Amino acid sequence: MPRPSGKATISLKGNAKNLPDIYFRELVQLYSRDCRTRGIEEVTIAGYEYACKKFLEYLQEDIRCSDLRQELFDDYQMELATRVKAETVNSYLFKISPVLKFGKERGYITADIQLSHMAYQEHFKDVYTEDEIRKLLARPKTNKFNEYRTWVIVSVFLGTGIRSLELRSIRCKDVNLNEGYITLIHTKNKEPRVVPLSESLIIILQEYMMVRNGAGEDYLFCSIYGDMMGRVTLQSSVARYNKSRGVEKTSIHLFRHTFITLEVREGIAPLVLRRITGHKSLKALDGYYNHNIADLITAVNQTSPVERFSQKKRIGFDMKKKKK
Repeated sequence: MPRPSGKATISLKGNAKNLPDIYFRELVQLYSRDCRTRGIEEVTIAGYEYACKKFLEYLQEDIRCSDLRQELFDDYQMELATRVKAETVNSYLFKISPVLKFGKERGYITADIQLSHMAYQEHFKDVYTEDEIRKLLARPKTNKFNEYRTWVIVSVFLGTGIRSLELRSIRCKDVNLNEGYITLIHTKNKEPRVVPLSESLIIILQEYMMVRNGAGEDYLFCSIYGDMMGRVTLQSSVARYNKSRGVEKTSIHLFRHTFITLEVREGIAPLVLRRITGHKSLKALDGYYNHNIADLITAVNQTSPVERFSQKKRIGFDMKKKKK
């Protein structure tokens, strides 16, 4: 039954908690408010809301929480699979799942609903090539501040592997050039961490901070009004910069994949790299590494017992030798 327009009439179901039988859209609003209370990032909340919006578009009407059933989500999953890739199906379901769990815990949803993920073939993650990195790290030849600032930003991304929000949240006081590190206060997992800086990156930031001339509380990379730079503004700046350098890839998160991949190739210890990137586990870190077959061959050549212990001479049979 379609939801009436205007303010919804709440009916009581008479359950143990005497909770109102709210609509799914209202449940999403309650969950979003709960997320904000717990300090969840707005971009994450927007993802939850978008996934739930797509579910309601599939239903073509709102639905009361008491009417939510396993079969409904099974049908939705199968319908999604006819239109989008398995990875996208899983993404939508993953973002709906915490809303359903919230509704179940609060007593709004009575049915037991389990969202299963679809199996799919994983693909190698693309990273910036060495040629593209050289193009991006070449110092600008113009005096345009926006291009200069984006060059510094790209250098920081490639030199530290930090996330977009982490970079936008950096204040001038968080940068310690004397000791060679940046303290990240606002991170994805809410745990501050220290990110080391290479000597070349220290020189780049020294010059930029002299030009920036910001106070300690000022954002290192700010908007024209001095506020935190917007996510879309940063994405657009990097996209324009990359294309102006002849690089078609424009993903900011790809810098993180690239940093991790190149650090692994250089032999950095996995536990050290995990400290730098802020991943909770080595498994999570592994998902960012581009497993190039050449890397695997090089590793085997360096560590294989056959290479370490066999005699370094050619062994073969003389096929022309006559049998006795």
